[in-house]
Amino acid sequence: MTSSLNYLKQAGLWALFGTFGAPGLAHAKTCAWTSPAERMIVAELYTSQGCSSCPPADRWLSKQLVSAERSSRILALSFHVDYWNYIGWADPYSNKQYSERQYAHKRVGNIGQVYTPQFVFSNQEVRRWSQASVIPQRLEAMKQDTSPLALHASLERKSPNSVEISVKTSWLDDRYKKGRMWLALYEDNLSQQVNAGENNGETLRHDRVVRYFSKPEMVSTDKPTHVFRYTIPADWNQENVGIGVIVDNNESNTVLQALNAPKALGLCQ
Repeated sequence: MTSSLNYLKQAGLWALFGTFGAPGLAHAKTCAWTSPAERMIVAELYTSQGCSSCPPADRWLSKQLVSAERSSRILALSFHVDYWNYIGWADPYSNKQYSERQYAHKRVGNIGQVYTPQFVFSNQEVRRWSQASVIPQRLEAMKQDTSPLALHASLERKSPNSVEISVKTSWLDDRYKKGRMWLALYEDNLSQQVNAGENNGETLRHDRVVRYFSKPEMVSTDKPTHVFRYTIPADWNQENVGIGVIVDNNESNTVLQALNAPKALGLCQ
């Protein structure tokens, strides 16, 4: 537990642990996380195991965006789209919902076209993502960008495979009174042997793979809290599952704030 707490401290996240009673869970814990004062960067990668040009982007995300220091300032999410599945390999992490989110970015003008691999940083397309200056420049700008709201997430286990995640918004700027909230559960350290398609014969490794992405929920000063309930599938490695939260302003197409809790399910058992 000491090393887990140290990881959270390094990542700039607060974790609160306590015990409670629940059926079948005698010594369970509740855990809580709070977003930073600065507005976090939301880095979305749209990728596919059926796309031969995608592995470099997957590796770049793992190398550049998932360290403890970067995780405290960047919420990286890898969305595996389903529109390449027809060419011979069905990506096991793909979901039509993720393809639809990418197309939604196009409809509102966040991206010019849909392709893979594609990075979208806080609702803005980033084409030259591999350049060494991209992340340092954005992190430097973030220091001057105070978020108009704070996010407070807590996780409570109802059973070993059932979790309840409550997210509360504290609105800090009178110009913003409402927004849309998404909850993501992502998994790190995934490995897959590809046996067909453009990456046939390759073993691909992935981090921050979105395994669950909620529908948008409206939050406001009048409705500051939303509760998400989810049953964790048996094939997930809960030790590697983290929580991400995004709140944006639908009217201005602006990401207001995000929260990142790496390995949250592994820490809260």
